[in-house]
Amino acid sequence: MSPSLPGWVQELARQYYAGRTVLFILHGNIHDYVWSEGKAYTPREFYASVLFRRRDLLFFYNRASGLLPRDATSQRDLNEFLRDSISVPRSPAELFPLLYQYFQRRLKDRRRLALIIEFAETLVPNAGGYSSAEERITLLHLLQWAQSPLFLQSDITVLLLTESLNELHPKLVSNPHLSAIRIPYPMVEERRAFISAQWESRPLLQERLQNQTLESLTIALGGLTLVQIEKLLAEIAESPTPWTEAQVIERKKQLVEAQAGGLLEFMSTHLTLDAVAGHHAAKTYLRQVAQALKRGHTAVIPMGFLITGPVGTGKTFLLRCFAGEIGMPMVQLKNFRSKWVGETEANLDRILSLLEALAPVAVVIDEADTQLGGREREGDGGVSARVFGRMAHFMSDPRHRGRILWFLATARPDLLPVDLKRQGRAEEHIPLFPPTTPQEKKEVVEALARRLGIGGLTFPQEPELWEKLPAFSGAEWEAVLTRARLLAVAMGAPQVDWSHIEAALEDFLPPSYPEEVAYMTYLAVLECTRRSLLPPIYQNKTREELFAHLENLKVRMRG
Repeated sequence: MSPSLPGWVQELARQYYAGRTVLFILHGNIHDYVWSEGKAYTPREFYASVLFRRRDLLFFYNRASGLLPRDATSQRDLNEFLRDSISVPRSPAELFPLLYQYFQRRLKDRRRLALIIEFAETLVPNAGGYSSAEERITLLHLLQWAQSPLFLQSDITVLLLTESLNELHPKLVSNPHLSAIRIPYPMVEERRAFISAQWESRPLLQERLQNQTLESLTIALGGLTLVQIEKLLAEIAESPTPWTEAQVIERKKQLVEAQAGGLLEFMSTHLTLDAVAGHHAAKTYLRQVAQALKRGHTAVIPMGFLITGPVGTGKTFLLRCFAGEIGMPMVQLKNFRSKWVGETEANLDRILSLLEALAPVAVVIDEADTQLGGREREGDGGVSARVFGRMAHFMSDPRHRGRILWFLATARPDLLPVDLKRQGRAEEHIPLFPPTTPQEKKEVVEALARRLGIGGLTFPQEPELWEKLPAFSGAEWEAVLTRARLLAVAMGAPQVDWSHIEAALEDFLPPSYPEEVAYMTYLAVLECTRRSLLPPIYQNKTREELFAHLENLKVRMRG
């Protein structure tokens, strides 16, 4: 087997030559070009002219097109077998018994055969136990082929192609006589070779890509399929104006988000941690992480982070600003759960495959306690348990350290499974708290005023005044400033001044859930993994004291 062939092909060959498998499920990036021996092939071209070029007979099948021979030789041989038959059945329940007879005869004549079944999930779908009669018959045929002594002793291969294993019938996927092999998104070497070929074949490409090298482009286009890369480079080559690196990356993000089907969103920001008011201990620590990443010290980087704290403390904003510090893209995981059988797991598979291709990348999961589920959630047919298991395994993969960083944000870390919060997954727990000291309050209000575009505002300097102000969260202070701006407009004032803020504060009634906020605060304190990240008032409290406060708050909330 040539070393220039993709890794998944070499694994397929290894298992095939071991002699105990004839049915293989190829899943993942199955619709992309296959880069092999210095050339990009469409999937059908690759199977016909490279992978199975020595097979005497080769057929493709899908429900829409029916059975398609590779060439005239395969067509004539099939016609000879059919003879008086008017046409080849298109339904798998009718076609597969006929194919089995055909294959048996040709294998006894020592012919070498291959069958590629495209869109296999349309033949034997994961229907949650409600398969049709045709689907059950098709499943039975495939399982019989996988165990056929004649097939196992002969030169025949059957490939089932699907984007996700979770879309196939579970009895097929779990059968020990079949083997599943994942086709990954193109890694650095494939991207570099493919882009180099495009670089040479499109003379205008280098001219349109100002100050960009082959190597920088290879890195920038991580996460794209070869088909998408070809489309993007063609778009650049045909453009009447040059493309900057920022334009290339922005277009790449659009293509990745489209490929993800809305399941991922890039967290683009021009801000850095300088825009975050307060949270000094958390910012200091995150800047240390950012510096280590930029210097390539991936071995010292935690696998993941848990960001906790009461609602409104700016967890998501902190991460959005951190994206501007770390020198790698940051994406937010959107809601990937679906009511359709197998689709939630299929969505997760697609996301994780994309993340591997995008690496290095940081991943934010907001409201992580509801997104990720747990081992024991009932009423969803085991979906949450499977999602939890898949995520836990992926997050703890040591190959991803420093390449895929996880940020789980939640105000209720107690609802997040312990297995996701342990060392080796979300290792560092960073708590965020509302501003409590006069300096923190002033800093937060001034930063929010700048962000909201409230200019010309003079703030009082007396610490005593700020001491008396309530310990609002950033979200509550933003609401106060918005009301102050409305009041200034209503009064016809040219700009907001401190009197408008005082009036808004006097009129402001925050939602009344102080016990819940206090409960979330103590949860964040208990979750914290570094004493230096805690405010002084919590640093010397014992865990027994903290648990006693939590129990008291539970009683008050129930009452």
